Amino acid sequence: MRTLKNILGFKKEPDFINDRRVSKRYDIILKLNYSYPALRYSGESFTKNISQNGLRFPVKSKLTKGELLRIEIEDPNSQKLLSLKGRVAWFEEFSEEGRSDETTRYETGISLLKKNLF
Repeated sequence: MRTLKNILGFKKEPDFINDRRVSKRYDIILKLNYSYPALRYSGESFTKNISQNGLRFPVKSKLTKGELLRIEIEDPNSQKLLSLKGRVAWFEEFSEEGRSDETTRYETGISLLKKNLF
C-alpha cells in the first residue's frame, strides 16, 4: 500500500517531544475489516488514525490486550486489500451518558506485526 505515502504527504518527522510513540500519527479514515480468531468474531470499521506501525479504530465488542487480530485495509485508490496482523496494544470502553439506549462503544489501538503501513 505504497500509495499511502502519497495520500499523507509522507515526510520524515523529527523526534516527538514528550511522546513515547515511535512514529507520527495521521488522522485519516480508511475502511477495514478485522477478525478476532480467538473468539471467531469479525467486524468492519474505519480507522481514526494510523501510523507506520499501528492504527486506532472503533470496535463493536470488548477485546483483550495482547490478543492477535487479522486486519484487511482497503486502499482507497484501488480497492485492493492490504492484509496485516497485529496485537491489541490498548483497549478503551466509552459509555455515552444521556443517550436513551446508553450505548457503550469501544476503541482499540493495534500494534502491527512484521509490516509497516508505509
